[in-house]
Amino acid sequence: MFRRFIFYFFLLILFISIYFAYTSVTFTTKVLDSIAAQEATRLVAMALEEGNVLDERVLNRLRKLLGGEVFVYSKSGALLASTYKGSLPEELKQLTPEDLEALKQGPVVKKVSLGGQIYRQVLFEARISKEISCYFGLLLPTTFEQRVKRELTVGLVYTAFCGLVFMVVVSWFLSRSVTKPLEELAAVVRKMGGGSFPGKVPVKGPPEVRALAQAFNEMTERLQEYQQRLIESERMATAAQLAASMAHEIKNPLTSLRLAAELLCTLLADQPELAKRAEVILREATRLENIVQNMLKRTRRLDLHLQETDLNKLAQEVVESASYQIKARGQMVSLELAENPVVAWADPEKIKQVIWNLLNNASEVTPKGGLIKIRTEEVDDDRVAVIIEDSGPGVPEDRLKELFKPFYTTKPEGTGLGLAISRQIILLHGGELILENREEGGARAKVILPRPRPQERSED
Repeated sequence: MFRRFIFYFFLLILFISIYFAYTSVTFTTKVLDSIAAQEATRLVAMALEEGNVLDERVLNRLRKLLGGEVFVYSKSGALLASTYKGSLPEELKQLTPEDLEALKQGPVVKKVSLGGQIYRQVLFEARISKEISCYFGLLLPTTFEQRVKRELTVGLVYTAFCGLVFMVVVSWFLSRSVTKPLEELAAVVRKMGGGSFPGKVPVKGPPEVRALAQAFNEMTERLQEYQQRLIESERMATAAQLAASMAHEIKNPLTSLRLAAELLCTLLADQPELAKRAEVILREATRLENIVQNMLKRTRRLDLHLQETDLNKLAQEVVESASYQIKARGQMVSLELAENPVVAWADPEKIKQVIWNLLNNASEVTPKGGLIKIRTEEVDDDRVAVIIEDSGPGVPEDRLKELFKPFYTTKPEGTGLGLAISRQIILLHGGELILENREEGGARAKVILPRPRPQERSED
């Protein structure tokens, strides 16, 4: 791009130089022609007004005053007298009809070649006496004009050279401030096109370029986030398919095992020791069957029934349902609802499932006597949130993102699907599920959901 700047600037400087050279030379020639015509007319008029007879003496005097050869023509254009001593070309012996016609409008100035040199020929009408008028022709050397043109050309070449140097300097600065950041941005875009995210583009250069780099970095972050979500969705779909297949294969043998354990408990009713072992088999088979049923429920396709949902009401219902379990564990729960209704565009049953799951997770890690807080708030004009905080040990930073992966769990009896499914539900709503540690200890889960939009309310 730097070379292109130089090339285009060179063409621009070349065009400007040629244009100014042509304009300057043309203007200078016209000015000198006009000055020569006025001066010659004035001097001839002065010489003839003194009452001098137009003889050889007067013509030689005019020749010395004007610095050129003097010609006198009749009204028909024929040469009457001349101070030139050499042989004359035909164009100086007789004026052309075009010259005679042009002389009716005023003085005529043109270039004539004579003896290998270029002369300025000035033709004009002058009155010799009150009754007689004729045409005067002056051949003036163009030495001054050639010198002026030469100096103009040298000056314009110097100006063009200075302009080229200036252009190189400007191009270098532009390359550093504009083209180089743009080339870096283009390189990053090409790498992204190849499927990799090389990192952020340096924010530098003019304000417009910095704004472009900043917008590109923000777009890259969102693309990475969307890519991660897509990967998680694919993992979730694969995990759901695998879990459904496994649950289906395990369900029938477990049912047979549970029925056999029930029959065994009945048969061993008179043998307490063996009956206890049979009850263990029955209890564990029942627990496994419940786990399989839960896995089948969680791997079903999510169909959302979106409507205006009051998060204050949902949070209150979930806390009321879980209060007995929380009290049984010796924990306390604090419900802090926003003063105004916090309305989201959501499926109330699915969001209740998410809040219940997060509340249960918080209760499982909160020690006896600990406090669990649930609050609702308005995030901004477009979003609302439910926030659940616990007073447990928190989550190691390196595991925060791992918790949303399917089948990843830190609980001995956990399935590793609760947070993954909860996040999938929130993403389908167009919201966010954020898990982070609190500065004062414990973890915080944020469920951020969109507000109802006007068109959604009208459709509803």
